Amino acid sequence: MHFLPHVSVAGTQLRDVDILSEVLPEMDGDKEDGVIAKPVVPAAPVMAAKSEKAEGEAATPKRKPCPKGTTCIIDYSGGGAHGMESFYRALDNIAKMNRPVRIAYWGDSFIESDIMTTDLRALLQDKYGGNGVGWVDCGKTTNSARPTVRVATNGFTSHSVMERKTFTSSLQGISERYFTVAGSAQMALSGTNWNKHCGSWNTSSVYFKTGTPITITATMNDGEQKSFSVNASSQVQSVTVAGQMTKVKWAVSGAGNSTQFYGTALDPQKGVVVDNFAMRGSSGMSLAGIPEQTMKDMAAKRPYDMLVLQFGLNATGPRSTQKSLQNYVNQMTKVINMLKRCYPNATILIVSMSDRDQRVGGQIKTMKGVEELVSYQQMMAADNKVVFFNLWEAMGGNGGISKMAQKGMAGKDYTHINFKGGAYVAKKLYDGIVSVK
Repeated sequence: MHFLPHVSVAGTQLRDVDILSEVLPEMDGDKEDGVIAKPVVPAAPVMAAKSEKAEGEAATPKRKPCPKGTTCIIDYSGGGAHGMESFYRALDNIAKMNRPVRIAYWGDSFIESDIMTTDLRALLQDKYGGNGVGWVDCGKTTNSARPTVRVATNGFTSHSVMERKTFTSSLQGISERYFTVAGSAQMALSGTNWNKHCGSWNTSSVYFKTGTPITITATMNDGEQKSFSVNASSQVQSVTVAGQMTKVKWAVSGAGNSTQFYGTALDPQKGVVVDNFAMRGSSGMSLAGIPEQTMKDMAAKRPYDMLVLQFGLNATGPRSTQKSLQNYVNQMTKVINMLKRCYPNATILIVSMSDRDQRVGGQIKTMKGVEELVSYQQMMAADNKVVFFNLWEAMGGNGGISKMAQKGMAGKDYTHINFKGGAYVAKKLYDGIVSVK
């Protein structure tokens, strides 16, 4: 009944139904310890009127001003290594690169099942070329039900950072998961017609570690086969097959307790690809626990040009305090520093928390702590000299997701978007990235 529409009797609106209201702490922020002060957020850097360069250095191209009505990215790097210039440079040289421009997109349930990232990927592939959906987990996970790719697996056992009892932190890979195999396993992937870029790809790869020799076989389009005899190594390894594909099947034999698989990828030869690393229930802080050497191995095997961190739904709530938000920033700063060490030349983009609403006094509006966390995330981006995008603002600010829900773009939990909402939000982010290029 708490979630039923409000009811009025003789012109008087009845109170919300909440059977726990007598035992829960105050949530209205009237008490002093419930007030969260917003940090002072640095202003967006002013764009130079002309390019300047030091002797022996290339000039930084002049960028367009942010168009009116667009929520643009804010680059706090001062032209440093983790700002937008390295990503824009990769796009400018896309035809000369011997691999696609890659974006790693970490997030929580907001992007699960490829929601939003599929549309961001398609928009970039429309403009810069490319096909395929990028990263796909090896086994069944909460991110498996993706309409953008069909996946059938057998023999892979999933372990994720959210499953503490069965999870060994030192074995995890870039997606905070790993998959074990007892002897043999198979994984079949095929394209879909979700959009024009999902049906085919040009290369497929598998990423893993193994302490014993194993055999991996790829079958392309139900026809050509290629087998790989893989030696034991302490480093991340990969095998790749190339060719125009609409289907690929990977088979593993000889794997034991010392073998961990991380995922496969369906990539273009050139163009752009976006890897979705969704983890339901994650606040993002656990990313700091990925073994640094594993990340560096992945950076060598699968280099990225942009790293996106979009978290917050699991980092704040009605009972958030200023201390808890400050602690969150401190922990996420460790994640940013780890990424800087592993990807010294990649753009790092902080996408703020999305809007999350609740009923207060008969109205639906942004939950306490959300707007404050967005400000803390922007301050974090400025302090760490990386890039920021205000997703809360792009969704319409206060009460934005409830307005999206009224238009059929979000759920009535006023927290999660659907694929229609994902297309809307992806266009906002895409415009914010490319409109000033």
